Amino acid sequence: MPARRRLLAATSTALALAALTGCEKPAPLVTLVSGGQSVYKQANLYCFDEGVTVDSGECAQRAEGATRLEVQRGETVGVDVGKDLVERGWRVQLGSGETAEQVQASDVLEDQHYFTFTAPDVPEEGIPLTVLTVDEADVSTGEWLFLLVPKG
Repeated sequence: MPARRRLLAATSTALALAALTGCEKPAPLVTLVSGGQSVYKQANLYCFDEGVTVDSGECAQRAEGATRLEVQRGETVGVDVGKDLVERGWRVQLGSGETAEQVQASDVLEDQHYFTFTAPDVPEEGIPLTVLTVDEADVSTGEWLFLLVPKG
C-alpha cells in the first residue's frame, strides 16, 4: 500500500474513533442496592474541573430527575461509588429540607467505595437520597439524585 493511502486510512480511522468517543465525557456512576434490587445512574451535576463547585453553574448536567429504588423498612441499603468519587471524597444525604432534623448526612467518606445504612420507614411520596462529591471545603462538586420509595 502506498504511503499516501496508509496515511489516508490512518487519518480516517482516527477521525472515526474521535467521532465515536468525542461527544461527551461520561460522569461517574453511583449504584444503590437493597433487597436484591439495584439501580445506577450518572450524575445529575458533575464538576470535572478541580476548583469548580456545583454552585458556580459551570458543571456538566448529565442526568435529570431522581432514580427510584424500592426499599422496605429495616432492609440494608448500600451505596457503591467508583474510584473518582473515592479520590474526591463523598457523602450520602437522606431527606430534604431546611433544617438538620429534616436531613441526615453521613460524614465525608474518603478511601472507601461502599456505604450502608438501614432503610427507615418510607412514606408513599418517598425519601430523597443524594450522593454528593465534595471538595476540601466540603462544598458540593457533584450530585446524584435518588428516591427511596416503599416496596410493594
